[in-house]
Amino acid sequence: MAEKKSKYFYRLEDLPLIPLSGETKARMVAGQTMLVSFLEHPSGFEYPLHSHPAEQIQILLEGEEEHICGDEKFLMKAGDICIHPPNVEHGATTKTVVKGIDIFSPPREDYLEKLKKALKEREER
Repeated sequence: MAEKKSKYFYRLEDLPLIPLSGETKARMVAGQTMLVSFLEHPSGFEYPLHSHPAEQIQILLEGEEEHICGDEKFLMKAGDICIHPPNVEHGATTKTVVKGIDIFSPPREDYLEKLKKALKEREER
C-alpha cells in the first residue's frame, strides 16, 4: 500500500538540493512565516556582503568561516550561532567545507522562488 504524503512531515534527504550561488547549495523547507535552509558551502567559498529584509539566524553545524555581520568580523566554528538583523550587511569566507542551518523570517522571496522552481522541475521529471 502506498504511503500517504503528509502536508506536515518532511525528510531532509527528500528535499531538493538547490544551487544558491556559485558552488553553494541548500535544501529548503518553508512554512507560512519562516524558511529553513540546510546549507552546504565548499572550502574557500566567498559569500559576498549582502542584506535582505528577513531576519536570519545562522547555526554552523560543521566547519569554519570568517564571518562579517554589520561592523563585526569573527570566526564561526561548528556550534556557533549568528543573528543577522533585517537589512544588516553580512557575508562570509569559508575556511573549510561548511554545513549549517539558516532560518529566515519572513521567508526570503528569492529563496522561495528557487524552492518553487526546484519542486516544479522535480514534478516534471
